[in-house]
Amino acid sequence: MDARKRWIAFSAVTGSTFMVNLDSSIVNVALPTLSREFHLSVGALQWTVSLYLLVITAFLPVASKLADALGRRRVFVTGLIIFVASSILCGLSHQFFMLVFARGLQGLGGAIMQASVMAIVTLMFPAELRGRALGVIGSIVAGGTLMGPILGGLLIAAFGWPSIFFVNVPVGLWAIFGTLRFVPAFPGKPLSHAFDWFGGALFAVFTVSFLTLLANLSGVPEMGRELSLAMVALLSLVFFIRWELTRPEPLINLLVFKNRLFSVAMGAGLIYWILMLFPSYLFPIYLGHVLHMHAFQIGLMMMPLSVSMLVVSPLGGYLSDRVGSFKPALFGMLFFLAADALCATFQASTPIFLVALALALQGFAAGLFSSPNNTEIFSHSDPSHVGIISGLIASERNFGRSLGVTLSSFALSLGISMAGDSHASDEIALVPLSVFSRGFSLAWGIATLFCVLNLVLVILPFTAQKKRGRAAKAS
Repeated sequence: MDARKRWIAFSAVTGSTFMVNLDSSIVNVALPTLSREFHLSVGALQWTVSLYLLVITAFLPVASKLADALGRRRVFVTGLIIFVASSILCGLSHQFFMLVFARGLQGLGGAIMQASVMAIVTLMFPAELRGRALGVIGSIVAGGTLMGPILGGLLIAAFGWPSIFFVNVPVGLWAIFGTLRFVPAFPGKPLSHAFDWFGGALFAVFTVSFLTLLANLSGVPEMGRELSLAMVALLSLVFFIRWELTRPEPLINLLVFKNRLFSVAMGAGLIYWILMLFPSYLFPIYLGHVLHMHAFQIGLMMMPLSVSMLVVSPLGGYLSDRVGSFKPALFGMLFFLAADALCATFQASTPIFLVALALALQGFAAGLFSSPNNTEIFSHSDPSHVGIISGLIASERNFGRSLGVTLSSFALSLGISMAGDSHASDEIALVPLSVFSRGFSLAWGIATLFCVLNLVLVILPFTAQKKRGRAAKAS
């Protein structure tokens, strides 16, 4: 490929990255609008966000293996077509169940695209240009996430909530055309053993049943239904682990988790992504219901979170290289703890500048923690497992996001139920401010407990390494 065609192909492929990350933040701004449009309670509203992430989580391992076997471009374009078609269906949805179904299809398309973007870019660029291209992808990810709140607010104010989904169509059509026209076919590599469909099915059943169980707890629980879901989730997880450990070519190589410090670092990363979704999900609802902001104002108010994360993330990576991953990860989680404790005090009378400060502090903490945590994960793994670890981090990210939406919604619903039991299943607009504020405070109290747990996980590898060092000196 010559340079011009390579960068044109790059713009087409990364258009999908822009869309997926834009959709991860643009919909959050619409939550108050969707609640009014469809008369939704907190428990029902979460499905517009969580099902999208749930389907990505459940299908991503299968999509990665299919892309390897069938060819990157073919699988990638299939994901693009599904994503564009489902975006149109989202915008045309006039009933809530149709919107949720279309969001699930979006998640399917998003999983297929995410499984191939990095690999296609790596294959297209020579080694001396690969770092530059991957760096641009990082900027596109940040840009899509950053533009989501402000673009969503503008579109909703001008054209209504369906426009936040229709905006994907022109970008998606260019991505389909550009990929077919400029990206090489990159034929697949035949598998040495049969494709692990059964493992993929077990993983999907576990993900869907477990997250559905948590999501149902945000509404009106039914004991028989929840027990059935819990049993299905437990059995599918046990069978998945046993099945994958016996496969010659498993869908997910679970042997890497034998390293205890690696598992601890992965656990810390999972909790980090859970914490990231608390402000993304809770604050748009708070700003709309308690502070009575319009969609455009909500978009502006959410900007400090993305901007501070974008600015501080390089600092987290720099500090990790200079002083090791422990200190920046520790201070990042301490900042998370301070921010979540501050959010737990918010009421209707809270000054706007404090809300902006809390969001900026959340972004600062995230930027400081993310790179050191990834460094810690890779430092406790075999260099030959880089591809496997990259896939696990992607699965961890999406699973953590799904858990974050579900747990923040559950915490808010629980707080509302405790403050005023009759309002637990009410449309958000009908929940009294005093009751909502108590639920909001409880949700952030639970987030604070997650911060404390993650502080323990951050400190554990450091203390273990110190003990090993002292033992080596003594011997």
